[in-house]
Amino acid sequence: MRVLCFGAGAIGSLVGARLSLCGIDVTVFGRRAHVAAIRTHGLILEAPHERLVCKEIDSITTLDDLAAPPDLVLLTVKAYDTRAALEILRPVLHAGVRILSLQNGIGNEELIATAAGAHRTVAGSITISARCPRPGVVRQNSEAGGIAVAPVDPRQDSADLVALFKGAGLSAQYHRDFRAMKWSKLLLNMFTNATAAILDLPPVEVVDHPKLFRVERDAFREAGRVMRVLGLRPVTLPGYPVPLWQAAVAAPPWMIRPVLRRYIRRGRGEERPSLWHDLHRGRPQSEVEVLNGAVVQEGGRLGVPTPVNAVLTEVLIGLAGGRQDPAQFRHRPEALLALLNGGSRGAAPPQVL
Repeated sequence: MRVLCFGAGAIGSLVGARLSLCGIDVTVFGRRAHVAAIRTHGLILEAPHERLVCKEIDSITTLDDLAAPPDLVLLTVKAYDTRAALEILRPVLHAGVRILSLQNGIGNEELIATAAGAHRTVAGSITISARCPRPGVVRQNSEAGGIAVAPVDPRQDSADLVALFKGAGLSAQYHRDFRAMKWSKLLLNMFTNATAAILDLPPVEVVDHPKLFRVERDAFREAGRVMRVLGLRPVTLPGYPVPLWQAAVAAPPWMIRPVLRRYIRRGRGEERPSLWHDLHRGRPQSEVEVLNGAVVQEGGRLGVPTPVNAVLTEVLIGLAGGRQDPAQFRHRPEALLALLNGGSRGAAPPQVL
């Protein structure tokens, strides 16, 4: 099998490295500096207990340099870049290729299916934390986690991809309902993500702050209610028993906060969450639109109130777009709490003070 990792940042590089090390023909498509470093030194994988160098992996910055058409495309770009990526990929979307989205949020698979067909679209959820500390290097931050896959067209079978990832030493799961899988990953992605980005705080500090923790619980519950109306139940993902998380949210904070702290430290270490990275790299767009924003959108369509997620989405979009002053919220939980208590978009959020 020939695999093209398109958008080889941290996740694309991590999965590409693991596949290449087990003998799969892998090409990574990435930024010029990253590709130049890989061509010179190989792709370096810094895992928790070892340092590996991938010498056989190919790397390109344009599809014109692709040695052979891929059998599988791993799409790992940010959700707001999906449309542009599909346009670039159009020449390689031949009849036999499948596209596996390892992206965060809701809606990517539907865009891919429109471009390539539902029968060739596979949903993926990755629960491994990684980052690229410098060009040519990917660092795996967590030992826990793995990859879950589900076909968008239920008549298709993507179980061979589970075998592919397991053969590369990755924990892998197969699910039939891609929507349940993606919404379950959304629950993990959204917890402390937007709040940590807005306040410029580590996720653990958000959990330790009683009032901010209540905000996270309210946002999480809103997403759970939307899922129920959609007819979706959370599923377990590699390393993360999401159904137990959902049940635990109803427990007293003194009981559940220590457990969640351990999961955050195990899953992320000291790494800041994805929305923080987007915001502090000065990107004008934010994946909050496909995370908390997806909860708001579906809640509005279904008549499910989502006031806390609406405020978090609105503030983060405003910060990314330059319409909000970051200093207003940086290290100032009281500013966000006051805004939540004041309401947003005409909705009256629950009192968290």
